[in-house]
Amino acid sequence: MKKEEEENMKKAVTTVVLLLCAMMIFAAPVKVIVWYAQTGVYSQTLLELIDEFNKLNEGKIVVEGVYSGSYEDTMQKLVASMVAGNLPHIAQIEQSRIGQFLDGDAFQNLDEFINKDPEFKATLSDFFPRFISANTFFGKLYGFPLNTSTPLMYINRDVFRAAGLDPDNPPRTWMEVYQASKVIKTLGDDFYGYRLGDDDWILESYAWQFGGDIVSEDGMTVLLDSPGTVDAWKFFQKGLQEGVFVYSRTNGNAMDLSGKIGMVCRSTGSLAYLKENAKFDLGATFMPYQIKKATPIGGANIYMFKNKPQNEKQAAWEFMKFVTATPNTKKWALATGYMASRISAYESPEIQELFSKDPRAEVTYLQLQESAFRRPYIGPYREIFNIMLSSWQTIMTDMNADVEAVLKSATEKAQKVLNEY
Repeated sequence: MKKEEEENMKKAVTTVVLLLCAMMIFAAPVKVIVWYAQTGVYSQTLLELIDEFNKLNEGKIVVEGVYSGSYEDTMQKLVASMVAGNLPHIAQIEQSRIGQFLDGDAFQNLDEFINKDPEFKATLSDFFPRFISANTFFGKLYGFPLNTSTPLMYINRDVFRAAGLDPDNPPRTWMEVYQASKVIKTLGDDFYGYRLGDDDWILESYAWQFGGDIVSEDGMTVLLDSPGTVDAWKFFQKGLQEGVFVYSRTNGNAMDLSGKIGMVCRSTGSLAYLKENAKFDLGATFMPYQIKKATPIGGANIYMFKNKPQNEKQAAWEFMKFVTATPNTKKWALATGYMASRISAYESPEIQELFSKDPRAEVTYLQLQESAFRRPYIGPYREIFNIMLSSWQTIMTDMNADVEAVLKSATEKAQKVLNEY
């Protein structure tokens, strides 16, 4: 009898221990890993939001932010992690670097959470529609906007006045940019109407604005040699040949601040930098167009990865909702200069006050609603872009280069990459 009692006691103790362990496990906060790809004020603001979220969810969820390097570094690390099966819960990924994750079915379909969250679903229409469409693939929503932007055309209003041009009526088409550049050139040999560079999204927009393209809508055909793209690159080569445009690969900031450049296209995020450093009257306006208005949506979005336990994904979902809520996307925009993702944040008194003090800050929002496009995102796009970039650099540095021949060769190389992907 005594032996039986001892056995029962052991079983009871074991049961209590197991229950206590289960309770401890159950009570432990769910950990969510977020990879981010920016530094400075951008990471500081994101980390502040993470701290605030953790305080609000103390004992339930803890989010850990991990710097993953540049956009390119982050993509490469994520690809390796996808293969190894140890992805984070959430990552900040630049717009044109998501193709391999879509092809690998790595992203979580956010509609599954949205449909179970009626309170959040009721606010979905508060996001700017073009941000949502830019994150919707095959009819499914996979990401939310975080640090989004569009390029603007910045103008040196002092140079415009010196050349007899009206800075309050800046060029709207590329032909008008060319005509204004010819006038600006008369100010001296070291003056140029427009500066060209190598930024990927700017090169994409040139093709679109002249009626060309990079890849087909179905992602199966490279279109670098499309007539519109050829026309665009011939146009810019002509401006260089005549000396009214200038091409810079490495010292763009110095040239833009020199006071000798009339116009340049750069990110919305450049506004704060140029305001702080320019010694001239700085203007900001819409990107020009020729055949059609087309402006790329740049920056990065946040994506959740699907191969995680459901409770961890639910916790990750709570963080995604938090960071894109109206107060927090407003805070993000005011602190970083990137765009607020929600209409309610855009319409808030704080952001409207910013616009009243500096109307240049609103241009990107007006442009978003008028002409914003999603950038190419197919799996091998970065390799295809590098081929495109090499061709662009050839044409911009060799005034005798045959644009059609260079782009035809680039298209053949890029199509081979796409076919072998």
